[in-house]
Amino acid sequence: MDKSVFISRDLSLTSPFRSQLEADGFTVTDCSLLDFQRIPFEAFPTTDWIFFYSRKAVDFFLTQLENIPDDLKIATFGSGTTEALRKHKITPDFTGTGEGSSTLTTFLKVAGQQSSVLFPQARNSRRTIERLAGDQLVSFPFIVYDNVPKKEIEASSASFLVFTSPLNVQAYFDYNNLSNHQKIIVIGKTTGAALEVYGVEDFKVAETASEEGLVAAILDLNRVK
Repeated sequence: MDKSVFISRDLSLTSPFRSQLEADGFTVTDCSLLDFQRIPFEAFPTTDWIFFYSRKAVDFFLTQLENIPDDLKIATFGSGTTEALRKHKITPDFTGTGEGSSTLTTFLKVAGQQSSVLFPQARNSRRTIERLAGDQLVSFPFIVYDNVPKKEIEASSASFLVFTSPLNVQAYFDYNNLSNHQKIIVIGKTTGAALEVYGVEDFKVAETASEEGLVAAILDLNRVK
């Protein structure tokens, strides 16, 4: 197996995913399989918390604000989203595991039941925490960007295919099949569930929902030949 990787994300110049893998001799190709568009807003509901699901939610929300009230608490779904916040010089009060059930359990302990929570999100968000929480939280979904799969995606010949969201899985497998030599890594269980819809059951879930977690999963699979 050659050391080539495709990831369904546009990597930043300082991406640890690219730097760590290239240092280990891998060739990395990055490309989001989705189109994104900002949805403008002028105001948002006042809540106890703001909970960010993704890097895009962070960027599309914060770039439309002059500042965030100092007393407002901030949570993220996983470490990758926390890193996006830090680029805006914001340290969150809570970081989840990148997996729905465990993140909600811990978040409820920190925030308390019946806390009001604003969820900046995509129009096609799976709303994982809101759905799992039910009436344990007072949830305010707040759409700040649109995300739609691109059309007629070309197949990648890379040995490792890395998918970072269910919609990226949909965009790819609506047009392509998996080759026998390819191994798949996903950033979380919900992305893995999207693969199963297309009959793909052999994949590895990163232990942490971060670029570093994805790198560790690739290196682990590369050792098993």
